[in-house]
Amino acid sequence: MKNLELYLALTGATSASLVPEIGGITVANAASQNYAASLAQDVTGYLAGLPDPDEEASLNLLVPLIQTADFFQYPVATDEAFLTEADDSDVRAIGASFKRVTNTGTTATDATVQKGLTKRVEHRTLPRVNGTILAGWENRTAASLQRRLTRADYVRAIAVIDGAANNTSPAAWSASTNPDGDLRAQAQRTLTKTGRAATHCLLGGAAQQLRQDAYEAATRANHAMASHADYTMEELARYLGVGMVKLVEAIKQTAKGATKSQILGSATYTYNAPAGVEIDDPSNFKRAWSPTMSGGRWAVFIQEGAAWTDITVFHQTKIFAPITAGVEKLTIS
Repeated sequence: MKNLELYLALTGATSASLVPEIGGITVANAASQNYAASLAQDVTGYLAGLPDPDEEASLNLLVPLIQTADFFQYPVATDEAFLTEADDSDVRAIGASFKRVTNTGTTATDATVQKGLTKRVEHRTLPRVNGTILAGWENRTAASLQRRLTRADYVRAIAVIDGAANNTSPAAWSASTNPDGDLRAQAQRTLTKTGRAATHCLLGGAAQQLRQDAYEAATRANHAMASHADYTMEELARYLGVGMVKLVEAIKQTAKGATKSQILGSATYTYNAPAGVEIDDPSNFKRAWSPTMSGGRWAVFIQEGAAWTDITVFHQTKIFAPITAGVEKLTIS
C-alpha cells in the first residue's frame, strides 16, 4: 500500500501486515479484503443506539463537510472570492445585461480517498451467557474503528490548516505582554486579507496555558486585564471579533508505547470556513466526502470465519484548501 507507514502513523494502526491479526487493527485495502465475499453495509446500522462520537463533532467544527462525487472539481481561488461590488457595477441599466461574474483563477480536479481499518475478533474472546455470545459486540467494534478513523482525519485537518497558514514571527507571552492583543491582530490580518471576519480561531492547549499564565502573573503591572485569564471561549471570541474560538487540547499517539503529544500545542490559527458551504463557495478549508458503495458516508464489511470475524469500517473523504489567503498562524513561546 502506498505511503503505508505514514498511514499507520496517522491512524495508530497496530500492524503493517495486510493480513488481519487477532485483536489487532490493520489498514483496510483491496489486498487485505475479499470484498466479493462480503456485503458492504451502511455503518448506521452498526452504530444504532450508540452516542455520536465527540471526535466527529469536533472535526466538523474545524472544517465544513460537503458532499461530492468520487472525483470533483473546484475553483482554486485567491482573495477575489471575497470581492464586493462597491462601484454600483451590479446595477443594471435599462436595456443592458447584468454584470457577469467570472472566475479568473484556475480549476483543480481532486478525488476523495478511501480510508479504512480492519479488526479481527477472535470468537473465543467474546463474552457469553449460557453459551450464547452477548449481542452488540459488532456495534462496539465498528464504533471504535469509526472513532479511530475520525481522529486520523482530525490530524489531517490540522496538517492541512498548518500547511496553508502564513506563519507570523513567534510571539513571547509574559506578564509584560497582552496575549489577546496579539490574537486580535492575528484576526485582523485574516479580516484584511479576505474582507471577512475570521470564523475560526484555533487555540492550542499549550498556547492557552501560556496565555493564562501571562494574565495571572504576580508581576503583571496591568492587573485590570487579569480577568482575561478566566474568559470562556465564547467571551474570548466576542473580544477578538471572530465567529468562534476553538480550544484544541486533543492528544495524539501514533504507535503503541509512543510518547503522547498535543495535536496543536503552542500554535494559534485564524481562518474562514463557514458552515453550510457548497463546492464553489468561498472558504479556506473544506472536507469533501463521497458516498460509499453502501450509499452512506460510512460503510462496514463483515467477513465471518469459523473461529474469527473481520470487521472493516471505511469512508471516502478529502480535506483541501481552495483558498489560502487569510489563513494566519501565530507560534507562542
